[in-house]
Amino acid sequence: MNRLREVRSNRRKSQLKLYLETGITPCIISWIENGRWNPSDEEEAKLAKALNVEKDWLFPKEGNK
Repeated sequence: MNRLREVRSNRRKSQLKLYLETGITPCIISWIENGRWNPSDEEEAKLAKALNVEKDWLFPKEGNK
């Protein structure tokens, strides 16, 4: 989930700011970024919207990398 961290950093958004925009806790965001949590479709959509990117680009599926 390195794209999430990369985009978040490029947009200068902290995990706390992303939490305030999505309702996804900083702990869960960290776990997603470190591959310890598989986000639900709803979480993927919220994060993509908050970062203004396509969900399929931010969270590519195995066959779509």
